[in-house]
Amino acid sequence: MGRDDNPMTQDSVNILMVDDQPGKLLSYEAILGELGENLIKATSGREALEHLLKTDFAVVLMDVSMPEIDGFQLADMIRQHPRFQKTAIIFISAVHLSDVDRLKGYERGAVDYISVPVIPDLLRAKVSIFSELHRKRRELEQLNRELERRVEERTRELRESEQRVRNLNRELEQRLAELETIMRVLPVGVGVAQNRECDIITPNAVLAEMLGMKASENISKNISKNIGNGHLLPFEVFRGGQPISSDQLPMQRAAASGKPINGDELELRHCDGRVSHIVVSANPLFDDEGYVRGSVGAHIDVTEHKQMERTLRERAELLELASEAIIVCNDRWVIRFWNSGAEAVYGWKREEAIGQNIRELLKTRWPIPVEQVEAALATRGRWDGDIIHSTKDGREIVLASRQAAKHDGDRGVLEINRDITAQYHAEEALRKTERLAAMGRVAGIIAHEINNPLEAITNTFYLLRDHPSLNDEARYYAQLGEQELQRVTHIARQTLSFYRESQRAMPVSIPNVLDDVLELQSRQLQLSGIQLEKQYKSAGLVQGFPVELKQVFLNLVGNAVQAMPDGGRLRISVRETADSGQNRRVRVSICDTGKGIQPEDAKRLFEPFFTTKSTKGTGLGLWISKGIVQKYEGNIRFRTVRTSGTNVTCFTVTLPALGSSQKPEFARYSSLSV
Repeated sequence: MGRDDNPMTQDSVNILMVDDQPGKLLSYEAILGELGENLIKATSGREALEHLLKTDFAVVLMDVSMPEIDGFQLADMIRQHPRFQKTAIIFISAVHLSDVDRLKGYERGAVDYISVPVIPDLLRAKVSIFSELHRKRRELEQLNRELERRVEERTRELRESEQRVRNLNRELEQRLAELETIMRVLPVGVGVAQNRECDIITPNAVLAEMLGMKASENISKNISKNIGNGHLLPFEVFRGGQPISSDQLPMQRAAASGKPINGDELELRHCDGRVSHIVVSANPLFDDEGYVRGSVGAHIDVTEHKQMERTLRERAELLELASEAIIVCNDRWVIRFWNSGAEAVYGWKREEAIGQNIRELLKTRWPIPVEQVEAALATRGRWDGDIIHSTKDGREIVLASRQAAKHDGDRGVLEINRDITAQYHAEEALRKTERLAAMGRVAGIIAHEINNPLEAITNTFYLLRDHPSLNDEARYYAQLGEQELQRVTHIARQTLSFYRESQRAMPVSIPNVLDDVLELQSRQLQLSGIQLEKQYKSAGLVQGFPVELKQVFLNLVGNAVQAMPDGGRLRISVRETADSGQNRRVRVSICDTGKGIQPEDAKRLFEPFFTTKSTKGTGLGLWISKGIVQKYEGNIRFRTVRTSGTNVTCFTVTLPALGSSQKPEFARYSSLSV
């Protein structure tokens, strides 16, 4: 497997080659051997999955058409595993792929396509590029891990250093508390000016430390041009972002005016790049005769408080940027906070929602009794689960909700809700599709088993038809029984034909396909009292797959029947037309007199998971039908005409006629189940 006889170099990467033909694998190995990478071969999708679970691969080179698990299915399985989200997948196809197939491949994680015959240099170049990208990504991941380790070590060192600094500060404060006077033990920085001009201001230890100076230094800005040994004061003072002069400082203003100055907030920009914020209150000092002889100022460092305010402001901005709905309620479920994400999810503006009861506003529906939710919040402090809310425009949406109880003085509940409606519908549709696919397999098995006794019964009726012991009446009833038996046999064969699809396109008669579909719907047509009109004005021959075409028209006829539960008229016509390029086309019209399609639903009718049948439909039928028709290079359109008391909805499918110069290209894969 691969280059087992050559040891893999340290920086070589693994390349997985998947093909059910060993000869192709050998040719790929010969072409890619020059790259010096570790080549691993797999002859089936199952074997490829086993290798993927054991080994990390840079590139997966796979054939589109393989038995059991084809290339598209294998790529889908690979992408579902978190480990392979970035693994490069290159498809190799022996047939020309249509744009739909290429889109399908890219949706399943393909990064490139290579057509057969394979050009060695091209294959080596593409595989080499993705191998090198994987190698670089692996190196980057290693560098990131090393960087994270170093950052973690540095962070730990900083924390230890910070803790040592805190310990030293505590020890210093304890010693100062024992030795200093009342002035020195005050929890604020205190400065004292001994004259009215404030030429000399003496700080206590707290203030000196706050300013980054020594307790013995003069902190007056009046001499900031030059203090001892030619050194300037190690900071500049700003108020409101503007530098201020010495006479505007609080202690100088108090001394000059003889009046107290309260709560003046200043910004100190230190020479080492630090910025600190202090709040200063100053009072004048008077001599015995009532003249101002100086001032005293109390300085409180609010840097940490300002940083906390900035942090809280940033967190509030982050809450507004979040796409999830973040809501805070009090203990009576009244909304106190409603972020912009909640506005986007629910449609109510903040001013409309705040003050409302969240359960009444959003019509909350819980997956369990609400008493259990409240009990979980009270005991564990949180609850997680999926809930259903109603939006402002009346839509019901499914949300993944995380709720936490607030146990501080302001009791309440914080909840973060993420809209998962599309994901929920997708999972539900997938489950229904899987169940229907399983039912199709079971129906095929049952039809196959029924065929065996049907043959014996058919032979028995054949022998009984002309048996001499029967009189005319008995022979008549035997003929009726034989006719009904033939009908049962036909239905069983139809069921098998739905289950078993051919692997190659063939001539298909659209009228025959429609008759098969109408026979399956015959009972429902009769029960609903629907009048059927057929206008087959052409043989309607196209090149394609019978089951896919039956699937398209079964969807359209089924939708028409469901639209007329109380009866109506179903008209089906087939005729040939020509497009602008004189290419012959088969045009099929299916018209009903049902409920009609509302204008607001028209634009979304062919979207996946969109349905007008509430919970009864998956929303995939028309989407799949459109994809099949587009694969045939055809088109599907609809319109609803409303007259007095009557709605007529008509779906039209146009396909290239057999023998037309416009020939669709088919991929070799089975049709989807509805």
